[in-house]
Amino acid sequence: MDLNTIKENLTFPIKAPQYRVGVDGFMSYANSTLTHDGRLRCPCVKCVNTKLLNPDDVNYHLLQYGIMRNYSTWVFHGESVDQSRFLYPKSLEKWILKSIGHKWRDYKCLLKGKGYDDNTDINTLYDNCPDEDVDYDQWVSLVNFWRSEEGKRRSNRSKESLEKAKVKPIHTTGTKSHARVREEMKKSSNKSPTRTQVYLKCHQHESEADITNQIKNVATEQGDQELDLDDDPVSQVLGKDKHGRVRGLGLGVKPSDLGDPSYPRFCNGLNMSTDNEAAVIHYFRRLEGVVQRLRARVKRQGITITKVKRKLRDHDISLSDESESDADPFSSDSDSVVEAEHDDQ
Repeated sequence: MDLNTIKENLTFPIKAPQYRVGVDGFMSYANSTLTHDGRLRCPCVKCVNTKLLNPDDVNYHLLQYGIMRNYSTWVFHGESVDQSRFLYPKSLEKWILKSIGHKWRDYKCLLKGKGYDDNTDINTLYDNCPDEDVDYDQWVSLVNFWRSEEGKRRSNRSKESLEKAKVKPIHTTGTKSHARVREEMKKSSNKSPTRTQVYLKCHQHESEADITNQIKNVATEQGDQELDLDDDPVSQVLGKDKHGRVRGLGLGVKPSDLGDPSYPRFCNGLNMSTDNEAAVIHYFRRLEGVVQRLRARVKRQGITITKVKRKLRDHDISLSDESESDADPFSSDSDSVVEAEHDDQ
């Protein structure tokens, strides 16, 4: 099935036969992007490409919740795209996906606050769909999930966590991210600031005055001694962080991000700036394009060789060097590959 036809079918309502045909086409197309353990990014409105699931679960989610709106170029499922538009370090990919997922959850929370009520009849809720923002079928899926036992369980768990929280952190450094504030503090003092110092710099809202004063008092008692994250003033006041996370320093920060990066001895002198890293990524992506063109050329040559051999067999001509012609095309010497690359350029 043509890719455009598949995408057109996915624009139909979830219960329409055309949509189900589109889901089948999508699953067939996306099978090439399975991970080593056989999982696939789920593009449903619930997972928004931030979760890796089994293909059967992805198929179920697409039929149950619908595919993401405006996911027109399947960049996570094998569709080629102009990569120069998305030139970013590979290390930022997880942060970007986390940021997208965070914003999507906030948007769903906003929708729930505007148009959902546990005490309202479900058919009335269906009619409260914000037509300018959300497709009707996707709104129905959201309402059904919020009314399900799983949706209620998650909602109650979130409410309990909010009630237990001592304070909701408020970022008070404007458009500056925590990473930028930390870098500025590092440059001004010529050493890496502690998590406590960065937290106090970024959280100066009056609603947090009691918490920040407690942190300052603990920091004064401890002095300048270096402490682990589990024992620093922020942890002592707010409690220990969850595994792999650091409280109060923004999205995606890990404990390893707070210390100076360490490199193997043989990598000394290879630390790159952001500009150099982007240039290297761009260079390697150009090389990937050259390799793809070479592979396409070899494939075309293989097809031509097969046709020639077939014609020779039709004329009852024996191929004395058949074993040589069947050799691996990529086993040629490096000079021929360089010459082919030069021709492409």
